[in-house]
Amino acid sequence: MRLPRIIFSPLSRTASSIKGFTLLEAIITVSIMGILAAVVTPTYLNTQSQAKLVMSKAGATQLQQGLTNLYFEGLFKDEKDVWPDEPSDNKMTHAWSEATILYDGRSVAQLYSGSKIIYNPYENPFLYYLLPQTEQEQAGFRIDDPDTGISVSFRP
Repeated sequence: MRLPRIIFSPLSRTASSIKGFTLLEAIITVSIMGILAAVVTPTYLNTQSQAKLVMSKAGATQLQQGLTNLYFEGLFKDEKDVWPDEPSDNKMTHAWSEATILYDGRSVAQLYSGSKIIYNPYENPFLYYLLPQTEQEQAGFRIDDPDTGISVSFRP
């Protein structure tokens, strides 16, 4: 006696052999991803802001160090007026740093690595102000970052 042949079709599979996600599983997964995104996003944005503050402080300090070194070089050469003139808009741009010539014939840009002045983390120039001499303090300078509020100054 011959047994009948059973033909399996895709519709005759059992429920346990069907692969895929149910609607409930998909909703739970999307909900978990949304909760994780809501928790992680503020932390990520705060970390980015803190990193830009650190980069701004480092950039302003690097600019300060270049001008401070200029002061000490001038001190050894008995030069009193070593500070570069303020830009008309107080912005330390590439054009200003290349056009401003110092007492020793170098440009301001040549005080820095690669003969290029640095900008803040937002790619905007730092602001440069001369500080006049007072009865208590000598003349100096101040460098501000208009985007982060970081400020450094030097008075000998």
